[in-house]
Amino acid sequence: MIATMTSLVLAMAQPMAAAAAPPGAGSHLDVAAVVAKVQKRYDDAADFKARFTQTLTSAALKRTTNSSGQVTFKKPGRMRWDYEKPDKSSYITDGGVLWLYEPDDKQAFKQDLKASQLPAALAFLMGKGKLASEFDVTFGPDRAAAGAGASVAKNYVLSLAPKTPQSQVKSIVFVVDPHDWFVRQSEIIDANGNTNVIVFSDVVMNSRVPEALFHFTPPAGTRVIDTGKLGK
Repeated sequence: MIATMTSLVLAMAQPMAAAAAPPGAGSHLDVAAVVAKVQKRYDDAADFKARFTQTLTSAALKRTTNSSGQVTFKKPGRMRWDYEKPDKSSYITDGGVLWLYEPDDKQAFKQDLKASQLPAALAFLMGKGKLASEFDVTFGPDRAAAGAGASVAKNYVLSLAPKTPQSQVKSIVFVVDPHDWFVRQSEIIDANGNTNVIVFSDVVMNSRVPEALFHFTPPAGTRVIDTGKLGK
C-alpha cells in the first residue's frame, strides 16, 4: 500500500539536468526564490482540495492507466484520495492509519502509517516537510501543466533530488504555476522505471475541510484486511 500511495502523488517523465534554465522569458527568480514561494504557499494552507487526473505507465508491461477524482489534504497529516474513474476507490488517512477502500469489491485494506514511511515529497504536500531541507532543487526543462486551471506558459519546473536516497523514487518533478505558486503537476519515475503523472486543477485552499472526512469506518459487510498481519 505504501508503494501505491507513493505513486499517487508524484510523477516524472525524464531525468532533469541540473544546468537547465528556468522557463519563461524575462523571468528573474532563481531556484531558491521559487522554492521559498512554493513553501510559503503550502505553509499557509491549513487544508486544500483539488481535482486530479493521473496517468500511470508500467515500464515492464508498456501499459498506461488513466484515472481521475478528487484529493483533499489537511494539516497535520490528513489525506484523502477519492478515485471516481475508471473504478471507485478511496485512500484515507488520519495520520495514523492508512485505509484503501474498494466499495465494488466490498473490501478494505488497513495499514499503520508511520511518518518514516512517507516519501518526503508526499510529506511536503501533507504539510510535514520542507522542500529545501529534504531535496536538492534545480530548474528542469520547460513544460506546461495540462488540465483546467493550469497556466500554459511560464510555469516553473522544479527537479527534486532527495538528499536522503529513497528506494521507491528515482526522479521527481513539480510543475509550479507562478500566479499562485501551487504545484499544478507532479511527476515521478520509480526505481523500476514506472512513471506517474498527476495533474491538479480547481485547487481550493483553506475551505475548513471537516475532520470527519479523514476518519474511515468500514461499512457493514466489508471484508477488512490488516496488511500488517499478512504473512504472519
